[in-house]
Amino acid sequence: MDLFGKKKSAKDWFEKGNELFENEQFFDAIECFDRVILNKKIHGKNIAIALNNKGKCIEKLDDFKTALKCYEFAIQMDSGLSDAYMRKAGILKKMGQHKEAEKVILKSKSLKE
Repeated sequence: MDLFGKKKSAKDWFEKGNELFENEQFFDAIECFDRVILNKKIHGKNIAIALNNKGKCIEKLDDFKTALKCYEFAIQMDSGLSDAYMRKAGILKKMGQHKEAEKVILKSKSLKE
């Protein structure tokens, strides 16, 4: 997955993952986001964003339980990541857990205030 044999930075992996996601190449995008997540130089918010993006890919593959875990880990890494809360709420609704989804939405709205 290296581009032209050059070593990629975490930023390169983010960009490539986002590009692959847009092109609906979800498995390859997941690999890119995993490279960010496993990079020892990356911390906190950036890992949370990579987890959130990985969750979006997994959600597109209809693996809602795994996507939910990604969103939950993203929230653990950065409790201010409102997109992860909204995506978690969406998954909970898809799984029929509407009351829990409403709680998550309320939490997300409180972050925006």
